Amino acid sequence: MRLKERWHLIIDSPVMRIIRNKYLVTTLAFVVWITFFDSNNLIQWSRVVLNISEQESRKSYYRESIKATEEMLNELSSNRDSLEKFARERYLFKEDDEDVFIVEEKR
Repeated sequence: MRLKERWHLIIDSPVMRIIRNKYLVTTLAFVVWITFFDSNNLIQWSRVVLNISEQESRKSYYRESIKATEEMLNELSSNRDSLEKFARERYLFKEDDEDVFIVEEKR
């Protein structure tokens, strides 16, 4: 085969037709640009979405924690016996004539 015939075989191959397609090349260049090089690229966008979901889960955790703390505060401020029980259990408060023994369970 002559060189010219080989060149035409290469140029007319299905792979070269796909590569010469200007719409495909433009779309591929656009996807590469958006994925890696743009200031709002897809990689940073996925990190931001992941960060937002983590922040939302933390927000719900802290809301539940605040709700539980408010309920405990309400209980402690309304009932003197529960306040005394809380102080004895949490901060080891005791009367003057009492002794406190701390028993820890083995794990």
